[in-house]
Amino acid sequence: MKIKKFAAALCAMAMTTAMFTACGDSDSSSKSEASSKKAETTTTTTAAEVSAVASEADTSAAAAPADGEPYYDEVTGLECQTPSGDYTPVTEFKGYDAFLMFADYNWMWSNFAGQGYPEENRADGAYGVDADITGDGEYTVAINVDSIAANDAVLNSPNPQIILDGDYVLPAQGAVVFCIDITGICDGTTNFEGEALEKNQLTDGENPGIDKNVKGKYTGQDVKVELTSIKIDGEEFPFDASKIVYGNIEDANNCYRIEIYNDYGLTCEDPGIDTDALMFAKSLECTFTIEGLTKEG
Repeated sequence: MKIKKFAAALCAMAMTTAMFTACGDSDSSSKSEASSKKAETTTTTTAAEVSAVASEADTSAAAAPADGEPYYDEVTGLECQTPSGDYTPVTEFKGYDAFLMFADYNWMWSNFAGQGYPEENRADGAYGVDADITGDGEYTVAINVDSIAANDAVLNSPNPQIILDGDYVLPAQGAVVFCIDITGICDGTTNFEGEALEKNQLTDGENPGIDKNVKGKYTGQDVKVELTSIKIDGEEFPFDASKIVYGNIEDANNCYRIEIYNDYGLTCEDPGIDTDALMFAKSLECTFTIEGLTKEG
């Protein structure tokens, strides 16, 4: 592993704290302990690899693949990909901006904002393939090697949460955050369990579908959402549907969330996926259905 990989990993660790608020409650000691163990393991391994590179610098070039030859990641065994460079995100939404929120064990392949979000709500950048929710139906959201390596469409900033080895993007391994946010659905009156909130933290305003601070039209109980598929590199990935959590999980915004796994959330103790088996080099995509959008039009 080259020195630049180590630098990227350190950058990811430094940004982890800033991302906690987007992921849920980080005060639980058991959740923090689990995350710390993952971070500790990653740091120790990376430091050893950097030390090895420092002592064998003359041989590092020999590990590079010849032109046209596949390049396989040592950790995951997956073939590394190079971004095409022609990715053009959709940033205009007629309905609700739904996006795939994700970060792997090293906080790489990160995406924490919708492509339609205003500048003040996309400080971490938007690097996903979003869906425009315009009514009841089936929708797919994703991140892929092209989107994750592209510049943010509004900020024009590159994704700091990506590890490159030359032109190759190293694969994602595991997950600390894996959710889908459907922006603009919720009105701020109830929590994900249907209990009335004492204070509505949302404001009156326009464009709730791209502004998570504005009141939506529904409670989380007015709509029915179901995750139907997870695919890694185009192949179905198993999940326990009974352990997926749905609703307005974060009271301070209007997003209806599908929480598949979150180190700092409700799914940490009893996850519905095997995070250790979640490895991909090309794409991660999720398909879901939504019903109950009766107040549209």
